[in-house]
Amino acid sequence: MPANIFVSYDHDDQKQVGAFKLLKHNPNYPLDFYDHSLKDPVLGPSGKPIKFPPSDPRSKSVRDVIKKKFDRASKLVVLIGDNTHTSEWVEWEINTFYDMKKETSGDNTWKRIRGMTLKGSSAATIPIALGERSTKVLAWDPETLDKWLDLDPDA
Repeated sequence: MPANIFVSYDHDDQKQVGAFKLLKHNPNYPLDFYDHSLKDPVLGPSGKPIKFPPSDPRSKSVRDVIKKKFDRASKLVVLIGDNTHTSEWVEWEINTFYDMKKETSGDNTWKRIRGMTLKGSSAATIPIALGERSTKVLAWDPETLDKWLDLDPDA
């Protein structure tokens, strides 16, 4: 049964992340998941995307939409590019997902989060929030990621 995931990434890596999400439709890759990530940016009253950092009160509507997505996701996949470690949103997503899932998973919450470097970003810096809050970060390896997606995080 496909895992319900939320994919966290730095906006600058959107093209590579799109290619990653397409892998689930490629018969040469075993990846199988339901993606609960944002498909489109959250728009403000002006009709333009809200681009404030998560700490800014004006980004509350974005945070609320993401939290609803987290409710449906059982795992968080963090795709790591060269500058992902500088993204305030990625840090917020990791910390918030962890805190939300801690209620149900307790000491096993870290099993619900996994980082994987994007192809060509093997020397990328790992986001600080992944530290003690995730399984081992993978180099680009969709097959191993798929095996992890199949594991019960609460076992």
